[in-house]
Amino acid sequence: MPTGILDSFQLIVGLYLYYVAIKGSGQMYRFGDMDEETERHIRRPLRIIYTVGGTLALIEFGLCALQNSMFTRTVDESGISITQNYSIDVLPFLSYNLLSILIFSLTVLLVGLLVFVFVWMRRKSR
Repeated sequence: MPTGILDSFQLIVGLYLYYVAIKGSGQMYRFGDMDEETERHIRRPLRIIYTVGGTLALIEFGLCALQNSMFTRTVDESGISITQNYSIDVLPFLSYNLLSILIFSLTVLLVGLLVFVFVWMRRKSR
């Protein structure tokens, strides 16, 4: 089952987080009634967090693209079958399940990171 649109979304999220980290200002650095002094103090940690988030999203995009090209999923009467299209000689341990676990873990990390930013900025704005 192709997930190209979802993979493209991760690419866009990763690139946007890099853009926000490089720019260093904008709505991603403000929350509610945060004063200017607090905004200045949290700018550097947020830039680091957004860079880490962008890196996680781009790694996840790469793993999704690898999984989609390396394996084919088909659905028939007996269930879902996964066919390996090719293998990488230097990485013989790569399997569909391993890539799925890595992709899921990166998704959880990225969402957790963004939730942390939201909660942290909310506490700073009080």
